[in-house]
Amino acid sequence: MDEQNLTGGNGEVKSVPESPKDKNSSMRLFVLLGLVAVVVGGMAALGAYKVYTKLSRDKFSLAVAKAFNFPAVKVAGEKIPYVAYAEDLKAIHTMRDYDQSQRDAGVPPDRSPGADLTEEQMSDQVLWRLVNNLLVNNAAKKYSVTVEDDDIKNLKAQMLQQFKDEATASEELMKRYGWDMKVYEQKVMRPFIVQTKLAKKMKEDPKMKEDLRAQAEKALEEIKKGADFAALAKKYNTDSTGERGGDLGWFGKGEMVPEFEQAAFSLKKGEVYPTVVESVYGYHIIKLDDRKTSKVKNEKGQNVNAEQVRASQVLFRFPDILSYLDQAARDGNIHLYLKVHNPFTELNVTATEKTSTSE
Repeated sequence: MDEQNLTGGNGEVKSVPESPKDKNSSMRLFVLLGLVAVVVGGMAALGAYKVYTKLSRDKFSLAVAKAFNFPAVKVAGEKIPYVAYAEDLKAIHTMRDYDQSQRDAGVPPDRSPGADLTEEQMSDQVLWRLVNNLLVNNAAKKYSVTVEDDDIKNLKAQMLQQFKDEATASEELMKRYGWDMKVYEQKVMRPFIVQTKLAKKMKEDPKMKEDLRAQAEKALEEIKKGADFAALAKKYNTDSTGERGGDLGWFGKGEMVPEFEQAAFSLKKGEVYPTVVESVYGYHIIKLDDRKTSKVKNEKGQNVNAEQVRASQVLFRFPDILSYLDQAARDGNIHLYLKVHNPFTELNVTATEKTSTSE
């Protein structure tokens, strides 16, 4: 075809009509793409059904779950993939079967405890481990905690003291969990090291302590302005007193740490101590609910009159890794996507079960 067939007299390029052959090729391409979309969509739908209805762990289900990143649980806005849940659940099943074989061979229960695990308990353990590791890793980023090669080397050396050599240890890991040493390092050693180093760093963090005191003083000002004491105790207390609105019950002298005792016994009924009280546990806001004199036995066994008080507290506990993770889980707005027992409701977190992968 020469140039005159492609341009007009003014040099303008003219479009060349598409041939029937080209039209057929385009049509076949669209049909093929449509079929691919249908097949992929069908695979995704079938995989989602098997995962979220049957909790399947076959190769097809895991491949689809991995390809489409199906979540098992979401915490603090981050989704933990179903594949991670399935892998760890497989490992804990392997451990249970191993302990059961040991039990059948005459090993006592205290040396084969995994044999007694139920399906619900195994799922709960896996979910908690995955959530805990995610929260620990997030905290590690915040505090710049890293795992060095020497950390792994030292912990591994401690572990290998229980075995003849590394080959024997690897063989035992494979029988017990279905893991080789590399997987064990990744799934067990690294999280343990991160959490240990994080706990140490948090205790040494002066800024967190300052921030905690600022929170306590702000809450005290709210109480002075009329805020409900019990409601704030429920909000901030991470121990069982939170459920009771901070109520500590009756106690006498010598039963509390000195700083707390001195403040509580100095108050009149209904009063709130005017300043935040610091103890080894954290920062306390103290309210005296009542006081009385009771007959108690002294160290000689004699009945004597002793003053007792009933007090409530709002406690801002000093940072430690367990309370930090507990609060992080409470604040994490945990969502469970799987149709399994939901262990997070026990933490009084906002935990909801969902089967949709669209969120």
